[in-house]
Amino acid sequence: MTSSSGISRSISFLFLFFQYAFFTVAKAKVRLPPNVTVPAIIVFGDSIVDAGNNNKFKTPSKCNFPPYGIDFDGGVPTGRFSNGRVPSDLLAEEIGIKKNVPAYLDPKLTPEDLLTGVTFASGGAGYIPLTNSLAVATSLTDQLKHFEEYLEKVKELVGEERKNFILANSLYMVLTASNDIANTYPILQYKYDVDTYTALMADSASSILEKLYGYGARRILVLGAPPIGCVPSQRTVAGGPSRECVERLNDAAKLFNSKLSATVDSLARTLPGGNLVYADIYTPLLDIIVNFQNYGFKVGDRGCCGTGYIEVTATCNKYTSTVCPNRDEFVFWDSFHPTERGYRVLVSKLVGKYVYSRPCSSSSSKLFRFIFFLSSLCLPTTAHTKFDPKPSRNRTCPALLVFGDSIIDTGNNNDIMTVVKCNFRPYGINFPNGVATGRFSDGKVPSDILAELLGIKETLPAYLDPKLKPEDLLTGVVFGSGGSGFDPLTPVLLSVISMTNQLNYFQEYKERLKGMLGEEKANARIAESLFFVVAGSDDIVNTYYGFQTRRFQYNLGDYTSFLADSATSFALQLHQYGARYIAIASLPPIGCLPSVRTIRGKFGRDCSKLLNFAAQLFNSKLSTKVDALSKTLPETKLVYIDVYTPMIQMVKFPEKYDFEVADKGCCGTGTVETVVLCNHFTSYVCRNVSAYLFWDSYHPTERAYRILTKELIDKYFTRFYD
Repeated sequence: MTSSSGISRSISFLFLFFQYAFFTVAKAKVRLPPNVTVPAIIVFGDSIVDAGNNNKFKTPSKCNFPPYGIDFDGGVPTGRFSNGRVPSDLLAEEIGIKKNVPAYLDPKLTPEDLLTGVTFASGGAGYIPLTNSLAVATSLTDQLKHFEEYLEKVKELVGEERKNFILANSLYMVLTASNDIANTYPILQYKYDVDTYTALMADSASSILEKLYGYGARRILVLGAPPIGCVPSQRTVAGGPSRECVERLNDAAKLFNSKLSATVDSLARTLPGGNLVYADIYTPLLDIIVNFQNYGFKVGDRGCCGTGYIEVTATCNKYTSTVCPNRDEFVFWDSFHPTERGYRVLVSKLVGKYVYSRPCSSSSSKLFRFIFFLSSLCLPTTAHTKFDPKPSRNRTCPALLVFGDSIIDTGNNNDIMTVVKCNFRPYGINFPNGVATGRFSDGKVPSDILAELLGIKETLPAYLDPKLKPEDLLTGVVFGSGGSGFDPLTPVLLSVISMTNQLNYFQEYKERLKGMLGEEKANARIAESLFFVVAGSDDIVNTYYGFQTRRFQYNLGDYTSFLADSATSFALQLHQYGARYIAIASLPPIGCLPSVRTIRGKFGRDCSKLLNFAAQLFNSKLSTKVDALSKTLPETKLVYIDVYTPMIQMVKFPEKYDFEVADKGCCGTGTVETVVLCNHFTSYVCRNVSAYLFWDSYHPTERAYRILTKELIDKYFTRFYD
């Protein structure tokens, strides 16, 4: 009998492998058009984006000593004000430039580093001159002088022409203001009221941005002030006995942000060829701090270092400060700066808002508005109907719109940095032309098969497919992302697209549709379309039982209730966006997935009764909540789809469906291979895929999906026409 510790080691091996693969993939999360280049990222600001420029200065604003950097590569304290990487590093990784952005004053800086970008930022810096003097930091004016020097070095390396190309096409990031508000204004408040002071800050920002533009910078991202009143040190000093957020500081930050936003917008209009964009970090960071549990954090009001109330820079040290054992549970690392995971969640939200936006939307990415171009308008297409559920004469299904996880993802994960992708062989060997499209199977997946059987079209494309045509929008797309789930933590763990961001893409899709059809026809088309939601498996298999991240927060009953509430909330949001025909699928018997059998099924690789019970518990709650919600939504068909029952029949009695193997996948040994482990270098493929219920150790074959989808259509689809 396999011991529980052995099972635990198996789980740990699998997830450590995935985590290793994730952090070593050198590919951009943000897909750029083939004719667009962002050669470098160049950063100015304060400690949030300083990577070690203060190390050699005689300044209290430095942190090139442990425990800073405890989770950086090799556990090295580089001078970054966190336990690991900082936002400039994470953004550079997101857009595929490099993993880390080095400090310009780093003595180990190489010529190659110069060509792909550096940070000139200095911990303690700000827009107000006194701020830099108080912290003994490099002012923004002096950072620009370093930038002039940098340009000469680049010119020597690659020549004038290439230097000018790098200068004009690089992404510039400017982030400061916290120190001006938290440190300097208390000294100057007797000289300036807050309105006048924030106006001075905005004027200084304008001057810096104009100088940067004057050097030749064109793509400039300007970030606002964070909710500085909610950092742990400010709560301790001015938040009263209960350490509440300091609203006067937050109000000052918001006032400054409004002025900075107006300043940036004005410059963007008046500077020829300039693409200056203001990015709001106040709102998403405040949400992370206030609703920290929603992001998988356990502590949002103090840091991980020492008591977490006051320690920062020199007072956070290995001699007097203990460090929390799990930094990922804390939003803040010290009393002023977030943890790497806190930064990662924040950057993910910013990228989701400013970068992941697609063309043809009124909410298209401001950050890369200089990159994307509008798609052409389109003409509608028709499909031959293959299934007639005897609808009423006035009812049609013009489009299918699908949300969820890998069961229905048709390629949205292809160009984001995650191990949960499969746009490589042998995936897709039975798809038309044998193409690996990013579908998690040997061929088509349920979203395709449903569209085909309903006579909409043969395959349902991914919304993020770079080959997506305007006419594809008219008949539907997939927003789903492999590895996603109803728990907001699930997509964070696997670095995939959350259900919330899938909804954001849908809102964008609506705007594109309105641009093509007009608002009235677009709304009517959405109201007549079928919405299909499939998610939840990864929440239980990965987040609850795999990473076990939620098991310390919820028992199984509470967690499945939380998931069911999230699922029905998602359905309600779809309704608010105009959906009127919504199908929500239950969980399948996840305890019978080949990988789960391998890890939890002991020597006989039996189905895991525990995980099947968890699925059934969730399904019962989801069914009840969906039925209750459907009664409150007028003129709406909201239907719960039982996937568990037909799927468990296929698992238990495979011979009835002409399957020969139901406990292993076709790829490799079939016991553990999925995503990157199922590849044409290390995995052979079974000779007869149609004899297998499962393609890999997690996903069924196209033939299994086709049998299941046809049965579900026969049973449920007529309900949409009652």
